[in-house]
Amino acid sequence: MSAQQGSKGAALPPATLPQATLKDRFVAWWEGYDLAAVLSRRPRADEEQGAGGAQGGSAKQSPQSATERRTLNRSGKPLWTATRVQVAEKIWGDGYATPGGNEHIPTLVKPLGLNPAMSVLDLAAGLGGSTRSMASQFGAWVTGLESNPVLAEAGMFRSHKAGMARQAPIQPFDPETFSWPKRVDAVFAKEGFYTVRNKDGLLDAVEAALKPRGHFLFTDYVLDKAKASGPIFKGWLDHEPVEPHPWTVDQYAQGLQQRNLDIRITEDLSDLHRSLILTAIQGLVTHLEQHSMDHETKIAVVEEVELWARRVAVLDAGIRLYRFYVLKPADIS
Repeated sequence: MSAQQGSKGAALPPATLPQATLKDRFVAWWEGYDLAAVLSRRPRADEEQGAGGAQGGSAKQSPQSATERRTLNRSGKPLWTATRVQVAEKIWGDGYATPGGNEHIPTLVKPLGLNPAMSVLDLAAGLGGSTRSMASQFGAWVTGLESNPVLAEAGMFRSHKAGMARQAPIQPFDPETFSWPKRVDAVFAKEGFYTVRNKDGLLDAVEAALKPRGHFLFTDYVLDKAKASGPIFKGWLDHEPVEPHPWTVDQYAQGLQQRNLDIRITEDLSDLHRSLILTAIQGLVTHLEQHSMDHETKIAVVEEVELWARRVAVLDAGIRLYRFYVLKPADIS
């Protein structure tokens, strides 16, 4: 019997079937079963609502503490586990939890003009791949700061293993209350600010940490207000693991200018970002066709793919990915 038919053979209106998520489609492809048949056995959306809310939706949670925001997702589960770290590195490469890699970082940070005499802060270090890349490829002394303690610990372990514990250490920090006791030559961050509520405080701290003529380069997801109203944007907003608080390009420009920072580059990298994601996911699919995994790892893979599929979709539906590069002026004596 067709999945679109009821028990007496009458066709059900298509709208009555629950909507398939990317996770549904991915698992169906992976396991080789009939997705429509599974969906036909699920409660419809109106039945789910009547039972107390849509299943799998973003139910409202009680406000999280600062520590919980850095360690738990919006459903109260750990943001990062050993299994998710393993999956992330399989997708993005050793030492990376986000798109890019050792081939991408040197091009991204080229405006910084890194050299062995420079000190650098990496404010979104993740597993430390970018931190170690800047240190190993340019000789700079780079301190990686990571908001999630699980990633920070895993990143420091990888720096120790690479013999770079002094030149590229990874430490936990809270971006909402960030300050740095020493001045540095450069600050770098890769998609690390869009979940920070206190961006004004963060920019103040970055400006204070920079030496005169210091460099500040970061990429971030920025809000495109003209498109930020449809279901794709809302789906992204509701399902990001950490609640997003994106600024617009103009808000960043004003914030940087208010701190007397000279903006040299404001560049839309959305197309490149999308390409990096899709290429990596295709590589993962090829890997999965040749290897088997335990159930826990499969679930982690599906959740990670679903997360990045939403991020790809929203790049044309309310969010863009921008690179900003600014200089701090010299002291006036």
